[in-house]
Amino acid sequence: MNIIKLSLFLSFFTFILTGQTSLNQISNDISNNALLIYETDKEEAISLSRQALVADPSNAYAWAVAGNILRKNKKFDEAESFFQKSLELNPLLKEGLYWSAENNISLENLDEANEKLEILINACSGCNESVMLKLSLDKKKERMNDITSEKENLDE
Repeated sequence: MNIIKLSLFLSFFTFILTGQTSLNQISNDISNNALLIYETDKEEAISLSRQALVADPSNAYAWAVAGNILRKNKKFDEAESFFQKSLELNPLLKEGLYWSAENNISLENLDEANEKLEILINACSGCNESVMLKLSLDKKKERMNDITSEKENLDE
């Protein structure tokens, strides 16, 4: 009798895990489709990114994609909450770190962007995201220095 109960429990547990895995995969697929169509149909990409979150609200990648699509639409403040949720679910997700830091740069939160760059470098040293983020940060700092220099010259 105990063997039957154990067998049923394991079957149920396996069923639950299999279902979660497929929801996660569906959510990833929808998110990837949202990224693919973004350039041609921004509204549909936003809709798909939201559908991915419905399919699996615990999918850090789906939260990061939704945030990235909002970021690309220059909705930086709204995107920030999506990135926070993504990194809460998976603090080492390279897409979440990279896109979130790019959003921080747009919001001129360079300290936060630098923190994410450090995490990204430690999590995946040499990955493209860390290299691209470093370039973005350097470019933003250079522009900010140029603006500061121009203001100083105008004040003289």
